[in-house]
Amino acid sequence: MSDKGKKASIVFWSLCLILCAVVFIYWNFCWKNIAWTNDAYVQGNQVYLTPLHEGFVTAIHTDDTFLVKQNAILVELDRTDAQIALDLAKEELAQTVRSVCERFHEMFAYRAQIDMIKAQFIQDAQDFEHRLRVLSAQAVSLEDYEHAVASLRGSYFSLQNIQALYEKALSWVQNTSIRSHPQVLAASDRVREAWVRLRRCNLYAPIDGIAAQRMIQVGMWVKEGTPLLSVIPMDQIWVNANFKETQMRRMRIGQRAQVTVDLYGRETVFHGKIVGLPAVAGNVTGLLPPQNLSGNWIKIVQRLPVRIALDVDEVKRYPLRLGLSSEVTVDLRDAHGPFLPDNTDGSPNYSTAIYTEEEFGDHTIIEKIIADNLDPTLAHYSSCLLTLPVQHFTIPDLIQEALRLDPMNLFRPPIPPDEVVLDAR
Repeated sequence: MSDKGKKASIVFWSLCLILCAVVFIYWNFCWKNIAWTNDAYVQGNQVYLTPLHEGFVTAIHTDDTFLVKQNAILVELDRTDAQIALDLAKEELAQTVRSVCERFHEMFAYRAQIDMIKAQFIQDAQDFEHRLRVLSAQAVSLEDYEHAVASLRGSYFSLQNIQALYEKALSWVQNTSIRSHPQVLAASDRVREAWVRLRRCNLYAPIDGIAAQRMIQVGMWVKEGTPLLSVIPMDQIWVNANFKETQMRRMRIGQRAQVTVDLYGRETVFHGKIVGLPAVAGNVTGLLPPQNLSGNWIKIVQRLPVRIALDVDEVKRYPLRLGLSSEVTVDLRDAHGPFLPDNTDGSPNYSTAIYTEEEFGDHTIIEKIIADNLDPTLAHYSSCLLTLPVQHFTIPDLIQEALRLDPMNLFRPPIPPDEVVLDAR
């Protein structure tokens, strides 16, 4: 080989060695600490509107690609059945209030009858004692005496009967007011339920976003739980980067990432960081998870979705769409973050306040119905509890003996009349 050839060979191999050294140095300081994938997609929340009861669609106030604002009515369902149910619930509440008022009056009527029969019982007891004292002197006839005993027994059992009816009526109203009566509360709850059902004939936007996936038409009959359309909140966007399991060995939460999206090209770079590492690979949640015993298992390097949060200002400047293809590069040099989350700090918190106003106005309607049907004479017991003390009424021994007297063995009182207990205010 000539000297010229030797020099060319030396130059060639020298260049190869230099190139290898450069590649090694670049790999050692750059590629070694980088994980890259083009199997990445923009993800975000999709909030679906679903009715809580069936009905006909009567109006649609938005469509795909249009902006919607929170609390705006997006879909209306037929209100006829819900309005009828609300009217029936109002009528039931009104009737219940009147019925409870009737119970209060019935209890007071029984109390008055107790006082009246008690007075009759005292009079019959006095007549019995008077005739008993003069019976031995034959100042009264035996027939008159027996009539006095019978009258005493009749008034006593009338008193027992009215006492039982009074206690039965009292059990419906004792320790309660008209507004807090269980029947009134139950009827009020049915009005609230019907009120909410009527309001839910309108489906409101739970959040600001872009309408998508409209699957209904005016006049369509929809069932409970049927998705009607979705709202995409454009400020709840992230990237799922599907890395191979061999690439995730050094990945940690908090590591920096750069994202490029095909929509804007490589010139536009989104900056973000890893906020979550998956707990499950996609093959486990598939329709046919791998099971080597059943013969459907094949060793394949799996991919796991790594969640990357993007810079909010950059997303506002360059709006993204769900499903866009992306390329993700993760810097693996910072290995101080956890491989699994060890606290709940930074967890997403999604909420909406549209359902807190569903009962707005129903309490006013309920109060008006109760006030319109409340007996004015019972206004004191509208909110004040009815509590009646117990009063004891003792029957003298002589009267007790007369009540037990039954020469023909036809009378046996079911309860020894040692004491008659009467409730009084």
